[in-house]
Amino acid sequence: MTPELITAAALLAPGAILGPVCLAGHRRARRRDAIEAAVCAAYRPGPPDEDPEPPPKGRMKGKPQTAPARLAQVIDFPTNRRNAA
Repeated sequence: MTPELITAAALLAPGAILGPVCLAGHRRARRRDAIEAAVCAAYRPGPPDEDPEPPPKGRMKGKPQTAPARLAQVIDFPTNRRNAA
């Protein structure tokens, strides 16, 4: 065998093995996407409820809001750092 044949075999073998595998995966994904698109296209939402539930009577009260907790005091760095030393 010549070096050219060895090089050609080394370069073409992975493509010959993985090419059909990748093509089969693409074909299966395309089929699955077509099925999903058909299901989405066939979906029709139902009619709205004829008799929706009425809102509750009386004034609706929300939950009382609590005041936020105080944050810990942060160290106040001096504004003039040269004078602090």
